[in-house]
Amino acid sequence: MKTSRSLLLATAAVVGLLGARAADAQANRRIVVTPYAGVFVPNTKVAQFRSEAGGTDHVVGIRQQSALALGANASYWFNNVTGMEVGGAWAFSDARPSGGLWNEVPGSLATTESARVLFASAKLMLNLVPFSERTALRFGVGPAIISHGGSAYQADEGGTFKGLTDFGGAVSLCSKIPLTDFLGLRLRAESFIYSSKFRFENATSPANDVEFAAKIQNDFIFSAGLQMVFWR
Repeated sequence: MKTSRSLLLATAAVVGLLGARAADAQANRRIVVTPYAGVFVPNTKVAQFRSEAGGTDHVVGIRQQSALALGANASYWFNNVTGMEVGGAWAFSDARPSGGLWNEVPGSLATTESARVLFASAKLMLNLVPFSERTALRFGVGPAIISHGGSAYQADEGGTFKGLTDFGGAVSLCSKIPLTDFLGLRLRAESFIYSSKFRFENATSPANDVEFAAKIQNDFIFSAGLQMVFWR
């Protein structure tokens, strides 16, 4: 009888503890919205191919320029540790030809022209530091869509670029400096990894279409944003 009573009390204590943890997790559910500004830094040429014109082996291509990036993220935290985030960014990045691209691909870029890069991603977020701490360190990973555009890639009398949108992945690491209970300064480094598959379609001679070599890209966005917390 005494053993049964002790077991009943122990069970009640465990149920109470689990209930308290569940209530705590529920209390910690939150929506976080973060508009941000930062710097877009491309790691490699976005398109290139090897040419042997004139008996000389050389590489020509297109490089996006480092530029201002603006974006926003919204995340929903299920508990103290895990959450889901969706977001997007716009990089005001001009496109610059390299290695005599105009001569090798007539009708393509001759000089630096206005362009942009769009990013969209959905990530699983893991909080590496408990919410009870004043600071936070969060890791995120998930699929992404990257799209290049702007006047540099628009069709003209010479031809047009195709294959400007790619699927890839996004990885991020961010930290928070709290300002109030519901506001914080978020610092983030984010990498977008994908394979670019540009091609140039000649407007007058399809036989002269150019397929650029597929290249693994690793574009970075380093940013600072205002993190706004909304409790559920």
